[in-house]
Amino acid sequence: MIGANLSFESKETALFEFGDDLNELQKTLGGASKLGEILEATSDSKDLESILLKHLLNQPDDKKLRFGISVYDAGGTSFSKNLRRENQKLGLALKKKLKEKGRSVRLVTSTEPTLSSVVVAKNKLTTNGIEFCLLVTETEIYIGQTKTYQDFENWSHRDYDRPRRNAKNGMLPPKLARMMVNLSSLAKAQPQRLNLEGLGLLDPFCGSGTVLMEAAMLGYKNLIGSDISKMILEDAKANLDWLTDQGIEMPDYQLIEMKAEKLKLENPVDIIVTEPFLGTPREGKESQITVERQVKDLEMLYNICFSNLAKLMKPGAILVLAAPVHKIKEEEYPLAIENILGRISLLRLMGPIRYEREGQFVGRDIWVFTKN
Repeated sequence: MIGANLSFESKETALFEFGDDLNELQKTLGGASKLGEILEATSDSKDLESILLKHLLNQPDDKKLRFGISVYDAGGTSFSKNLRRENQKLGLALKKKLKEKGRSVRLVTSTEPTLSSVVVAKNKLTTNGIEFCLLVTETEIYIGQTKTYQDFENWSHRDYDRPRRNAKNGMLPPKLARMMVNLSSLAKAQPQRLNLEGLGLLDPFCGSGTVLMEAAMLGYKNLIGSDISKMILEDAKANLDWLTDQGIEMPDYQLIEMKAEKLKLENPVDIIVTEPFLGTPREGKESQITVERQVKDLEMLYNICFSNLAKLMKPGAILVLAAPVHKIKEEEYPLAIENILGRISLLRLMGPIRYEREGQFVGRDIWVFTKN
């Protein structure tokens, strides 16, 4: 993270030092539902009630006090499970003590273990209330306060309201596209890439233009997209034009009708961010043999395509790739991405990072490579 020193991270949360505007950071990130600041920490859960009550009593008393509590696992899994079980009890105890002190109060709860950004927004917990986020490690409970949350309406608008959206052909979610573009500029081997002005970014499987849209919003000025279908490229252009109509300053971009294995460019690029073909759409009834055959076919396709794409990368250029992970019940069938790209002198920097939704037959592994 730019300007941040990471203290710890888990599947649910991360703690880091950051000296800039959290609101601006929230606008940049794709995967963070909330950002906030740590108020204090304790090693004894028995202290939580008094600590939270202290901060609640510091809230303005001229209006009804709204508050909520979310518990996040930061490495203390059993500890956090216990706190989640006691969360409702803790909230009600605080509510009772606040009422005894003459405060008008409302406890905001959810059926989920943590309050979503939607719940936080609708209850105005960052402006007219407070959400406590308890980050639970094996030895400490970090008590945080939510300061900003994901603009879920804007993300949904950019996903579902754009003019060309073809779910049948598969679509990269805008949030994931944003995360992938961010990973390209944050790769540890390329700290100088924080200056986006002159960087060339290519998506050789651009589809309806999701990566290009998110890169444009982040300030990239030199964008190239290619695909094998003229109709798909028309979709991409329509979506990019629509983004301009939404008030986003669109940089110069190129859309090229070409197979990835034959693509040629006038100048090599600094960054490739892409999701290639994930395979024939699944129905969930496929046999193991069918899935294994599809994975082998995809590996052959990726080998051919990236052998050419590597030639279009500058030395030190970054590749961020979303590759499929096919599933049958509990069995997973990922592609041998590191072997495929290692043969063409691409070095792994990060990954795989799993991105998936419950019930899907195909997940995604996100990889970051650099060219030697």
